[in-house]
Amino acid sequence: MIGVLIVTLTALILGTILVLTDLLINKKDNNEEEFLKRLPGYNCGSCGYGSCNGMAKEMLKNIEAYKKCRPLRGEKLKEMEEYVEKLK
Repeated sequence: MIGVLIVTLTALILGTILVLTDLLINKKDNNEEEFLKRLPGYNCGSCGYGSCNGMAKEMLKNIEAYKKCRPLRGEKLKEMEEYVEKLK
């Protein structure tokens, strides 16, 4: 009985360590997700990056890249500009 308990606790501890390590190593940039939320989501490729996901990745390098998005207008454009200003 004690052996089962020891193995279970060891597995729990090692599992927790693995999850925490994975979160630290594969930490995704939150800005990319925020950019993606504010893009129109048409994945039209008119910006030259193939999709909104490609645009969001490019914005991590060049935050002004959103200006190439043709469908980004109105309220979405205003949201993006406000978010970009907060980051500057």
